[in-house]
Amino acid sequence: MLKPLQFALAGCALAACTPASAPTAPDATWQDTLAEQGLAAAESQLAEGPQSAENDFLLGGIQFLRASEAIMQVRYQNSSTSLALLPGMRNSLPANPDAAFDPAFIETAMRQALVHLASAEASLTRAAAQDMAVEVPLHAIWFDVNSNGTRDEWESGLAVMADLNASPSEDFDGLIRFDSADVHWLKAYVHVMSGMAEMTLATDPTPAIRTVYESRREMDALGPVEGMFLDNETIDTIAAVLLTLRGTPDQSRTQAAHAHFKAMIRENQAFWSAVMEETDNEREWLPNPEQSSAFGVEVDAEMAAGWQAVLAEIEDVLNGDALVPYWRLQNDPNAETGVGVNVAKFLQDPGDMDIILWLHGAGAAPYLERGKLAHLDAWDRFARMTGGDGLMFAAWFN
Repeated sequence: MLKPLQFALAGCALAACTPASAPTAPDATWQDTLAEQGLAAAESQLAEGPQSAENDFLLGGIQFLRASEAIMQVRYQNSSTSLALLPGMRNSLPANPDAAFDPAFIETAMRQALVHLASAEASLTRAAAQDMAVEVPLHAIWFDVNSNGTRDEWESGLAVMADLNASPSEDFDGLIRFDSADVHWLKAYVHVMSGMAEMTLATDPTPAIRTVYESRREMDALGPVEGMFLDNETIDTIAAVLLTLRGTPDQSRTQAAHAHFKAMIRENQAFWSAVMEETDNEREWLPNPEQSSAFGVEVDAEMAAGWQAVLAEIEDVLNGDALVPYWRLQNDPNAETGVGVNVAKFLQDPGDMDIILWLHGAGAAPYLERGKLAHLDAWDRFARMTGGDGLMFAAWFN
């Protein structure tokens, strides 16, 4: 059975660095172009095609995949290290013998991804205005990670899925039928990735990475560097993260991230409203309780309702209607009201993110308020419904 989290992340794992493709044959379908020449060529062909809801959905999907392809290409050029908290950086990549590390690689990857994601959002907005249904051959998808214009076996979409321990049903023929409800699902994912990219750029990670990288090189030149209780790479990563969190993030980017996360909630709610009204059952991507997924994943009515409750809690936090409890202030675990952090206020007017200030409370103080508290009750119920696989279904559901 498909592991939903890994599959969702595989879909997020995809290129501004793609070399020029060979001219597309006049009679080539977009599926042929995608399989033979890759995402960039398929995007060009679809962009020049006739306008329709189906074409806009396909174009938005390809642009979404190109965002993740761009991230993987930058990783391959610099470092194949997995960075689980960043979009498109979780899956493993083979070592690149010609890699040349640039401390700005995360910034470069996120900036390139946002260009493609903005295009995807525009295309999917057009598609959402009309009814549509279209079949997509997953086996035709591949990511030109090494930017050589040639499809290598490890670059195929199905190979990426396998690398993340995601495998479809034995009788899966590679085709998925996407319809109008799925437009909202994909738009929600575009907003998730966009929000994460904006938050990453808001912290300006490049100076911190450069400091750690150059200092490590200086130490390596003097002799073997001991990792003590952790390996050297883990120590470097922790140091870079802690340095990155110092200071005030870019307000325009935290505000943009906030808007994307709120839009993700709206699109996800629109998806579930639409999918619950479907009566067909044909090659479904994410099914309602009366349908079955092409990947063998089952969603029952209780699970669907439970996820809506989770979304409602997240929406309250993003709107500032619910506060996140702060560890240094004693709140009754069962109390509906108390003192907590107003996350919406922070994202609109961010302060210093230094972890020491937040552990102490000085960083949190400007955002502490008394009011309704956010609890994990809905999430706990959802996790029980999914047999402990709450995180996996959450990533898949969006």
